[in-house]
Amino acid sequence: MPRPKGSKNKPKKVSAAQQFQQKLAAQMSLKQTLEAQQADILAAIEKQKQLLKAKKKELRAVDKAIAALTAEQEKAEAVKAAAARQEEIAQVVDKLVSSGKSPDEILQMLKQ
Repeated sequence: MPRPKGSKNKPKKVSAAQQFQQKLAAQMSLKQTLEAQQADILAAIEKQKQLLKAKKKELRAVDKAIAALTAEQEKAEAVKAAAARQEEIAQVVDKLVSSGKSPDEILQMLKQ
């Protein structure tokens, strides 16, 4: 019996329909992977949006607290300045009274 020509380990030819099915399956797999990655990214973005919203709310609260403290500080400084002015006026009046000025003269000097 004669030997058959060619190797018995020849790769089997894949039909065009099978090649199409394989390519389609690979593309579908890639599509599913990309869609899953997209969903993960969108979820992460949504989570970051929520975090940003919370931080903005926190920042607004801190800004309000800063504004309140600044206003309180300004009021305290105004009270302190008024007290200092009252003290200064009292000293000037005492000085003028001790120097023998009349009340009318003192009022004239204070108006200046």
